Amino acid sequence: MEAIVSKISSKYQVVLPRQVREALGLHAGDALLFLVEGNMVLLRARPANFTATLRGLHREVWGGKDPREWLERERSQWD
Repeated sequence: MEAIVSKISSKYQVVLPRQVREALGLHAGDALLFLVEGNMVLLRARPANFTATLRGLHREVWGGKDPREWLERERSQWD
């Protein structure tokens, strides 16, 4: 992990250093996400499509199981 410093202006604006822009593939007009957890902030480029970005996330959790079978089994227990 590399630490890069940028100052906050009197209008609370921050210039994103070139290394950050290049790492995130940012261009003028792009939207950013600020993910805040306690006293930490994670900066990410806002995905164009959240569904496509999240598709397959944590696939390893299912370990070859069919999620549809699990869902049907769960739903059958609702009665």
